[in-house]
Formats: sequence, C-alpha cells, structure tokens
Amino acid sequence: MQIARVVVSWAGGSVAGLAANVLHYAADVGSPNPGAIKTAYDAVKANLPNNVTVTIPNSGDLIEDDSGELIGVWTGTGGGTVTGTASPAQAAGVGACITWRTGGIVNGRKVRGRTFLVPYAASQYDSDGTLIPNAVTFTNAFATAMMASGPLGVWHRPAKGATTGGETWGVVLPVVHDKVAYLSSRRD
Repeated sequence: MQIARVVVSWAGGSVAGLAANVLHYAADVGSPNPGAIKTAYDAVKANLPNNVTVTIPNSGDLIEDDSGELIGVWTGTGGGTVTGTASPAQAAGVGACITWRTGGIVNGRKVRGRTFLVPYAASQYDSDGTLIPNAVTFTNAFATAMMASGPLGVWHRPAKGATTGGETWGVVLPVVHDKVAYLSSRRD
C-alpha cells in the first residue's frame, strides 16, 4: 500500500532543534488534505504559546509501506502556518499526547501511534501537574479534526535490516489522557 507522509514542523518557544509531527495517510485512497490538517492545528492553537508556530506543508513523500521505499511525491493545497495564541510562558518539552489506536497486532503487541503537542503554554496546566480541563477539550478537538482530515494511519516499519514487512493500519480511536506528556532525547 502507498502511504503519504506529512511532516508538520514546529518552531519557536522552547522547541529545540528539529521538532515535527510525522503523520501517515493511506495514499491509495487519495492525497492528504493539508487544509484539513491545518484546521486540526487551528483547533489547538489556544493551548500553544504565542511564540510557537506550526507549519503544515502542501507536499510530501509517498512511500511503499511494505518496504519503506520512497516512490513519489504527493501535493495538495490549504497548508500553512498556525501560531499559538496563549501567553508565551511555557515549560520546556512538555505538553499533551494523543495515542492513535489501531486494530493491528505485531509480535503480540497492539500497533499504536502517538502525536505529541509540545510545548503547551504554562496556563494549560493545573496545580496538580495535569492538564486543565480546557486543554483536554482542545486536545480532543485536535484529535477529532485529525480523524476527519483523511484516512489517518499508523505505519509499522520493516524490522531493522529487513527490506519488507512494513504495514499500515488505520486509526480507529484517538485517546487523550489528562496528564502531561514530555519529550526527552536518548541522551537524557
């Protein structure tokens, strides 16, 4: 199956280096809809500091999910930049996380994907360290809008060293927990 890879770039605030959300869509059904993806990020901009921008591209890579081989390019319209609207105060590397559940199982484990929305503005955290109810509401609105943006999927790459064995499963349920997600590097 052909899948379209959409790399959404984050910049500003406490975002260090190259920060991105990598999304996959079933390209056999059609090209991704950058305008609908931008609508999803617009749904969550009230949680983002006003010095953070998120850029949705109008083109990206087409890959064969079995091998991971680059096979072409997709194009669309309606992408662009979304800028946060909350106060610039923020905690570096923390925000919200959406878990994308699928019906796939590999090696006895459920195939799931994740999208991190980091950083969130400091105003989006409760005194107990969880997300405020409004932040959870906006994050759920983001997840719902992403589900409506096209045939969203989770790609399981071929095993290391293998040239085949990759597979993509459609997302059946987004899950947002009322807890803070944080990003770390392998060096932390």
